[in-house]
Amino acid sequence: MNQIVYLIKMIFFTLIQVILNPIFLVVLLILFIQYNKISKMERDILGINKESIAKRIFSSTAVGLLGGVLGSIIVILLGVTIEASDFRYIFVLAIILMLIHPRFICFSYGGGLISLFSLIFGFPDINVSSIMAIVAVLHLVESFLIFIDGDTTKIPIFMETKGRIVGGFNMMRFWPIPFIVLLLVSSYDISSGIDMPEWWPLFSSTDMKNVFYIMIGVIAALGYGDMAIAQMPREKIKNSSKNLFLFSIVLLILAVISSHIYVFKYIAAIFSPVAHELLIQIGRKTELNGKSIFSPPQKGVLILDTIPGFAGDRMGLKTGDIIFAINGNRVDYKEEIDNVLMETPSYIWIDLYEGPNNIKTLDYKDYGIGIRKLGILTVPKNSIYPFVVREKDGILKRIMKRK
Repeated sequence: MNQIVYLIKMIFFTLIQVILNPIFLVVLLILFIQYNKISKMERDILGINKESIAKRIFSSTAVGLLGGVLGSIIVILLGVTIEASDFRYIFVLAIILMLIHPRFICFSYGGGLISLFSLIFGFPDINVSSIMAIVAVLHLVESFLIFIDGDTTKIPIFMETKGRIVGGFNMMRFWPIPFIVLLLVSSYDISSGIDMPEWWPLFSSTDMKNVFYIMIGVIAALGYGDMAIAQMPREKIKNSSKNLFLFSIVLLILAVISSHIYVFKYIAAIFSPVAHELLIQIGRKTELNGKSIFSPPQKGVLILDTIPGFAGDRMGLKTGDIIFAINGNRVDYKEEIDNVLMETPSYIWIDLYEGPNNIKTLDYKDYGIGIRKLGILTVPKNSIYPFVVREKDGILKRIMKRK
């Protein structure tokens, strides 16, 4: 028990050192740039920002620290050791792959490809098993962060699919992850240090009986980007995190086996990019080919999102509700709702469908200044809309298009 307490203390103090490192500020700057883009997109669509950039960075950092602690504990318990130079190769390759497509910056691609290159050509000389284990642990942490925090920043969007405009949500979240890895330094009598279990470490390519490990802090940044068109955002989050969790566990098992059976190094290195890409393609196909739950209804007006602080939010309107009457007036278009509110009524009641067969009536009053806006974003019934989102190409592809 004392050893576990000691490990937790060491993790805590090492993470504090990582946070105080100037590189951590660079990661926060990257978060600011990303959330600034998201905020601009949100203002273009909703007219306001639901949260400030500072609040989003703070909440992402807090959740990222939790993920860093979780990842550190897993890495140390498994006994995964790395060389600092190993990740330099992956980082450089990840940047190059990002030029092809932004999603390729993920370490599952760079880690898998650099491991295959090392296995086939002998360069760079890296510990493939440990690299694959680190990639697996990072994705394991990411699956946890997606589940608890993935839909915190979700932006309503409109996409063109099957020749029509449908609504959906673009979920984008970024986390700075300071975590701990073990660095094998030199021969040392570990019996004078921490008493670890007999099976530790799982990753042992050499005689590990008399070695000395030190904990070093590493800074990573994880990001989640996905769309919810055929599913509600929360349901999409659950499915994405579950699939990524299963991917991580399988990759981690392959990494552990590969530290003892050489051929599994190839299997793990191939599985990492191929299985990850397969997850993305299956998820994308499910959303784009599935039946959109945010398609404009034949009767009534479908609410895609509400703006905090406005009448619609205060009276309980929410995503998926279909308004079919306001103050007794039937409405099939957003403009018809606006026409009723042009007279600035002090009291309104709205009849809506909350689900396929559940009719509900909500009311709201403002005897001070009256009600001019509900503050809702609806799915349009016409095909002309200024904020239709399309997948962003990589930098190289955009350069080629300009020529």
